[in-house]
Order: sequence, then C-alpha cells, then structure tokens
Amino acid sequence: MSQTTTITPRALTPQQILRKRADGETVLADVPEPAQPHVLSILIENHAGALNRVVNLFSARNLNLDSVSVGPTADATVSRLTVVTTGTRRQVRQAVRLVRQLLDVLALDEFTPGDPVVERELCLAKFGASAAERPAVLELARSLGATVAHADREAVTVELTGTSAEVDAFLDVASEHGLLEVARSGRLSFHRQRHLTL
Repeated sequence: MSQTTTITPRALTPQQILRKRADGETVLADVPEPAQPHVLSILIENHAGALNRVVNLFSARNLNLDSVSVGPTADATVSRLTVVTTGTRRQVRQAVRLVRQLLDVLALDEFTPGDPVVERELCLAKFGASAAERPAVLELARSLGATVAHADREAVTVELTGTSAEVDAFLDVASEHGLLEVARSGRLSFHRQRHLTL
C-alpha cells in the first residue's frame, strides 16, 4: 500500500512578506515569480575595466545579458551603458543595488515593462542576391523601411533602425529571402519623462 505525502507550503515570516511587498513580488508562499525583461541605462566612467566590472556583477547574479550597448556621451570622460537583462524583479533589484555601489558607476536608471521609453536598435542584414534576385530584395527592404547600405555583385546589405520588436519582425520576414548575415547594435533607450544626470 503506497502512501501519498502532501507537502504544505512554507509560511512566510513577517520580514519576508515586507521585503516581498517592497520589491513588488507576490506574497504567496512558494509561488515562483515570472522573469521579465528589464532595461538599465547606466552612466559609467570612461576608462579600462569599468564595463567589465558592471557586466561581471550580472554574471555573478546568474543573470543573462540579452543586449549590451555602450558608447561615449557628450562628456568624453563618461560612457552610457544600456543593458537588457531578463530575470525576476528580486534578481534585478539585487544586481542594481550592487551596480550602484561600484565606484565606476555615476548614475543608473531602470526601465521596467510598461515604462514610457524611446527605444531604438540598429540592424544590418546581408542578403545573397544575384542580378535576378536583386529587385525583389530591394523592394522587400523598401517595403519594410530599411535602406540599402552597400551592394555588390553577390550581396546586398541593408540597414534598419527601429524598436527591438520591429527589428525582430523585419528579420522574421527577411529570413525567407536569402538572408546571409545579421548584426544588431543592441537596444538604446531613454525614458520619455525623466533624464539621467550626474
């Protein structure tokens, strides 16, 4: 005769309930929190090793970086790093807290799903196109809002700037038309109603 064991959920302590509420997590015991995409805009000092220290913190928290984009700002001593990562709110909050403590980090802004942001990503796509196929590829590029960046006898390279969703949709259609190579810049984002300052 087999016995069935029933596992009762572990009760949360009052401190756990307060922490979970503060972090926007569910207060139900043992209910897994869904992972969501988070976008972080970070101003860092522009010197060797600064980017590596920030990226290593995400790795240490077991967070995958879906996209990383870094470049100089109007101030040559400061770079803007845009990181897209997917994780639970708690995981990302812990990573953000640690990133803010780094000496190289000057300012940080976190965009959560639903925040009003201006977002763009650059995509270069190379198509194999013979003389007979070229008109169809060029028409496809124009119809999807892409422009021709380079063309030779064997291939046509087009560029598209748009949101990540628009780039995904473009590549979905382009994959049926002799797509050879893709290079994406990673997401760049600004909040519409606030700005990141030092």
